[in-house]
Amino acid sequence: MMRYRLFDVIFLAGLAAAFVFAPHASAQTPTAGAVSAVSRPLPERTYRVAKEIKIQGTIQSIEQSSSGALRGMHAQIATAQGMLDAHLGVSPNVNAKTLDLSTGDAVEITGMMAKEGGSSVLLARILTTPDRIFILRSEQGVPIRGVVSRGNFIPAKATMKGGN
Repeated sequence: MMRYRLFDVIFLAGLAAAFVFAPHASAQTPTAGAVSAVSRPLPERTYRVAKEIKIQGTIQSIEQSSSGALRGMHAQIATAQGMLDAHLGVSPNVNAKTLDLSTGDAVEITGMMAKEGGSSVLLARILTTPDRIFILRSEQGVPIRGVVSRGNFIPAKATMKGGN
């Protein structure tokens, strides 16, 4: 009986040593120019709510861009400071028809300015029209993939009445 206990102790000690020393024995030294995963800094989040701005203006054009760094729906907004390119999103559900937008519409956009391809673009997070509010991105800047359909929308001017 004592022999089995001694065997168990030796076996467990060997097993523990295998877990402790195995990662070090199989680790390879990085080649020149390689960066290990441990020493690599975490990528910096590009979208920050603290850097958001709010602009007001009029839609001059709405177009789908299939090339460049920011593919998707773009709106050119005329503001008091000049023209501004606003990236609305990449979902097929984010377009002029589903958002019920057209040229000449007054909008307010909350988002963060970013540099893409050498030019400035507003990454729109919240799009507000006179009667609707659309959330286009999360607070982390991730584009929302869906839009609430018109059938599920309750206009801001609607009055809710209780039934008796």
